[in-house]
Amino acid sequence: MKDSKDAVRSVFTPNRRRVLFGLGGVACLAGAAGFGLPLLSAPVRTSAQELSYFRVGAGAPGTPIYELAGLIGGSISNPPGARTCEEGGSCGIPGMIGLAQTSSGSVENLAQLRGKLIESAVAQADIAYLAYTGKDVFKAAGKDVELRAIAGLGRLNVKVIVGPQSAAKSVAGLKGLRVNLGAEKSDNAITARQVLGFHGLTTKRIKPSYLDFPAAAEALAAGEIDAMIVVDALNSRDVTALAASMPLRFLPIEGEPVNKMMKSFGFVASGVIKADTFRNVPDTPTVELVAVWLVPATLDANIAYELTRAVWQEATRKNLDQVSAAGKALDLQLAIAGVSVPFHAGALKYYDEHGVTRFLPAALRADPAAKTN
Repeated sequence: MKDSKDAVRSVFTPNRRRVLFGLGGVACLAGAAGFGLPLLSAPVRTSAQELSYFRVGAGAPGTPIYELAGLIGGSISNPPGARTCEEGGSCGIPGMIGLAQTSSGSVENLAQLRGKLIESAVAQADIAYLAYTGKDVFKAAGKDVELRAIAGLGRLNVKVIVGPQSAAKSVAGLKGLRVNLGAEKSDNAITARQVLGFHGLTTKRIKPSYLDFPAAAEALAAGEIDAMIVVDALNSRDVTALAASMPLRFLPIEGEPVNKMMKSFGFVASGVIKADTFRNVPDTPTVELVAVWLVPATLDANIAYELTRAVWQEATRKNLDQVSAAGKALDLQLAIAGVSVPFHAGALKYYDEHGVTRFLPAALRADPAAKTN
C-alpha cells in the first residue's frame, strides 16, 4: 500500500487549505481582517472615508463556506468612488466593504457571531440548527435564539468513502470498523456523527479517528482506516483528486435512515452523487444540505434587506451556481428550502416581494422584533 499512500500524499501536500480562484478582490480583503481591523458588534464605520466594513465568518481557505463568504463579501461591497451598478461597477451597498474572515469553520463562525466579533457568518445548515437550539457542541452555551438567516447559498452533500480493501456495503456495515469523521469538533465530524446516528451507530460502535482530509486520504490509501466521511461541495475537488489517485467506493445513504433524518431535520434533503462526478463512481444516493448566510436578529432590517438584494444580483448568482456545482443552479426557491433557522425580517421582506415564501414553514418566518429604521 506504500505506493498508493505516496500517490495520495503527492496530491494533497503541502496542504489542501488553499485560496480558491474566483474570489476576485475579496480574497485580498479577507486578509485585512488579520491586520488590526477593530472587532465591533455593528458594521465597522470610518466616517472620514464614509466606509462600513461588514465581516463574514468564512471558515478555512479551500473550503466551500470560505468561497461562499468571499462571493458574499464581493457582492455587498460598493466602496466610495467605485463605478455604479449602472456603469458596470459594483451593485453592492454604497459605502460598504465586505470582508471574508477566516476561521476553523461553522462552529467558530457561529461562536464569533454570537459574541459580536463579526457581523455575519456562513455555516452549514445543520450546525446552525444546533446553535439555534443549543444542542451538541453548543449545549454549554445554550440556545442562540437571536440567530437569523439571510439565504441558503451553496449545496453540500455527505460522502461515505471506502477503499478497495473494505468489504462494507452499507453505512450500517461500518460497525466495528475504522472510520474517519474529520478533525475533532469540526463541522465534518459533527455531521458525520449525525449520519452515523441515524444508521444506529455511535462512536462507541465504530473505531473513530479524527484526521483532517489529507491525513485521512493517506490513511485510507495505506489501509490504516476502512472509511472516511466527507461533507463537502457536490463536486469536491479534494475527493476528485483522491478518486484519481486510487480506486474508491461510496456507500449509499438511503432508505429509512434518510426518511427519519428528513423528518427530524426539515432542512436535510435526499440527493444523488451523479455517476462519474468522481472517477468510476456510479450514481450513489446520499443526503444534501446547504450553507446558510447568518446574521443576528438585531441587525437593522433595512440593512438585512439590502444585503439580501445585493447577494441575489445576477453576476453573484452565476458565481454561486459555480460553487453549488453539479448542474444545480441556485434560485430564490432553493435559497429558502434548506434553511434551518428563522429568516431575518429584512431578508423575508425581499423574498416576500419575489413571491417565494408562501410555502415557507411558520417556524422559519422571522419575528417582528428586528430593529427597523
